[in-house]
Amino acid sequence: MDSLDRATRNGLRISGQHIEAINRPRRIIFQDDVLANDVFRTEKIGTERLGKIIDFYMSRLDEKPNQIDSIWFEWGEGNTAVWPSEVLPRTENVFPKWWQAGIDPVAVLLTEARKRGREVFFSYRINGSDNDDLFDPPHPLDQPIPLKAAHPNWLIRKWHPYWDFSFQGVRDLKLKIVREVAQMYDFDGIQIDFARIPVLFPAGEQWERRDVLTDFMRQVRTALLEVEKKRERPLLLAARVPEDLIGCHFDGMDVETWVRDFLVDILVIGTRTANVDIAAFRRITTGIPIKLYPSWDDHHSSDGYRQPDLEIWRGVCANWWRQNPDGMHTFNLMLPSPQSAQNLDLRPSPRWETQRQVFGEIGSPETLSGVDKVFFVERRGGGHGESVVPSPENWWTPRHMYFQTNMLAPLPTALADDGRADSLFTLNVADDVNVAAETIHQITLHLAISDSTAEALSVSNRLREIGTQIEVRINNLRLGDARTETVDALKVDSFKDWLIFTVPRRYLAVGANLVGVRLNQRPPSVVGPIQIEKLELHVRYR
Repeated sequence: MDSLDRATRNGLRISGQHIEAINRPRRIIFQDDVLANDVFRTEKIGTERLGKIIDFYMSRLDEKPNQIDSIWFEWGEGNTAVWPSEVLPRTENVFPKWWQAGIDPVAVLLTEARKRGREVFFSYRINGSDNDDLFDPPHPLDQPIPLKAAHPNWLIRKWHPYWDFSFQGVRDLKLKIVREVAQMYDFDGIQIDFARIPVLFPAGEQWERRDVLTDFMRQVRTALLEVEKKRERPLLLAARVPEDLIGCHFDGMDVETWVRDFLVDILVIGTRTANVDIAAFRRITTGIPIKLYPSWDDHHSSDGYRQPDLEIWRGVCANWWRQNPDGMHTFNLMLPSPQSAQNLDLRPSPRWETQRQVFGEIGSPETLSGVDKVFFVERRGGGHGESVVPSPENWWTPRHMYFQTNMLAPLPTALADDGRADSLFTLNVADDVNVAAETIHQITLHLAISDSTAEALSVSNRLREIGTQIEVRINNLRLGDARTETVDALKVDSFKDWLIFTVPRRYLAVGANLVGVRLNQRPPSVVGPIQIEKLELHVRYR
């Protein structure tokens, strides 16, 4: 195999057993931000408490049906250690008490997940924020933590001070951390998570410095293969990277070279966007045993889709399966079962049922067949404070990072009011609604509209007046007149007033559909611009 020959020429010895480990089935990779739940941060140390904590974390794996084959534990921001590290400063208040009691939480969750037959990775935030002060004595978030304060020249100062990977000292530190974890624990693999946070080089210089990051990935690969050889068991390397190749370039990641030289085994693609270009990554990995897993963040998701309904998850993942990935990756979808939460005196989440169904469905196109879905056109920005990612309402072009910004998304967009040009959108629809005609109940297109005079007009009058002047076409076929509907704003991230069009199933194609929206003329009572905020296709089955 060319990739293996090239890896051998570069001094990387990839065994057949390693290739077999790459090829393990992973329907769903569940990435668990362990410390987002504070159940380990307690004065109650002991076996009884530990049993409840284990049930808390393992309840996601124990629920049936369940398509999670691989669980990736993430332990904080990566600048202090919740393991007994000799490289990083250790947390000073909670975790040493567990160690003194003879309990290592990292080892415990690894063991318990493996008991349940799951592959287990350690996910490392390669350039995490300084939020670990939640566990250690607090400090001002705009000031470096002591580890960073010792090396002020190595920092890029954004909303937090971040490591600048231009410096050899930064890369050496990170390599030591990854090697220590690999030697200390028997994980099946380690993920380098560039999503948190992809500020790796000074803004505007990222792609110019790509070779530095490639050399770092080569060093990580070499170090993990050395550990693999000593322990005589495969140790895989994954990386979470932006959702398309141009985004990787923007952020200084020469993924093509990583693939060509076989520096990774798994690429997790994207984090908070539905527009993952799996096909492009598939083209560059053809003939090379590198697996591809698109990722969606349930919490910092696309603007307007935070903590989405089950139908949204289904639509996103069904579209991804059409691009031939190797499975799905989830992030920030990590609720415990209601009973395990109550056992720790915590309030159960009403979203548990949604999560349970997501983990029972999205790992296969077959289990996504014939169920209600929502397919949507994406919005720019959002998900964080505006210093991190600009909001759609106050958009500016980010220079510091591409990852997580959704900067190429087309919404919101203002409609021209000269009656000439359509605003055009690509709407991807995975379901073949024509083949499934007998099981289709209803297909509708939903538009959320805003205008600058919304407060001066009643909801119904505003929508009716605008709706009479809007033409919508799918694949150049004009839809009929719209009806208006008001829905629960909590379910749609503040957009509650919609224009809804019935869509004949024969208007739709499998895959990309061209949606055109034209405003024939501006209604007399509307002075300011009229914007499309959201565009969704709802497919309902009988």
